[in-house]
Amino acid sequence: VPIGPIVYYKGFTRSFLKGETGETSEDLLQKASEAVDTLAMGKKVVIIDGVGYPAVGSITGTDNASVAKASGRLFPVPGSTTATKMERAPVPILLVGKSGVGDAIDSFNINATYFSHRNVPVLGAIFNKMNLEGFYSLANCKEAIDMYFHKNQPEKQAFGYIPQIPALINARESVAKLSQEDQLKEAINSADLFVETFAKHVNVDAIVDAARKATLSYIQSTTSPQNRELVSGTKRPAEESGLTRTNSQSKHPRLASKSASPGFALSREQIEAMAAASGAAGG
Repeated sequence: VPIGPIVYYKGFTRSFLKGETGETSEDLLQKASEAVDTLAMGKKVVIIDGVGYPAVGSITGTDNASVAKASGRLFPVPGSTTATKMERAPVPILLVGKSGVGDAIDSFNINATYFSHRNVPVLGAIFNKMNLEGFYSLANCKEAIDMYFHKNQPEKQAFGYIPQIPALINARESVAKLSQEDQLKEAINSADLFVETFAKHVNVDAIVDAARKATLSYIQSTTSPQNRELVSGTKRPAEESGLTRTNSQSKHPRLASKSASPGFALSREQIEAMAAASGAAGG
């Protein structure tokens, strides 16, 4: 999978605010939407990896909630007079939480609130890097967190608790002196180990089912009963994804009308060079 279409390279945000990048928030979200639709062709499930905490990217209107709303499943809205209107169901969110109990739940709630405020459904969480023993062991924390969700947020759940993997602690530092070829081998071995551990401790089937139900619920609440069978768990056909079209049709429904581009735009290289000259460390 290539790098995503929205890149926060050095100097990007300030140049975006000045209108020097030649793109609007809607343009960037459209790119994200099209990238997801392309990847989704012929697939039952697509996982979109979020960036940092929920509001990352909000300075350019491309925070995680906005991308989720722009990249969800297309569905027809009945009642159009000339052509079928297409809308998107927001991508349901699965948060990756901290170890522990109090801080884990508090962090989950503050992050989930951002998405809920934007009307993006949150399924629940996976809690990562749980201790293997002691007061904050995986078993002890699981008992407390499961109790919390059952009592306070029964519509959400913890789908799994991933223990610390001793072989992966400081893995990045331990391979720093290896050759590039050996680093790649170690990276593949580490990935295989993590996937094996993930499969043992996370209920993937429950996540997929919860995401399907959340999407169907959104469609049901937005449309008439005739659309209630749209989300069946089958592969996404090209025509449903908006990828079969005539030259006169828009490839994807836009979040807003395309705004006029500014009369000029700086290249990424120019923006990064100016930012570096001014002492910028990041985007």
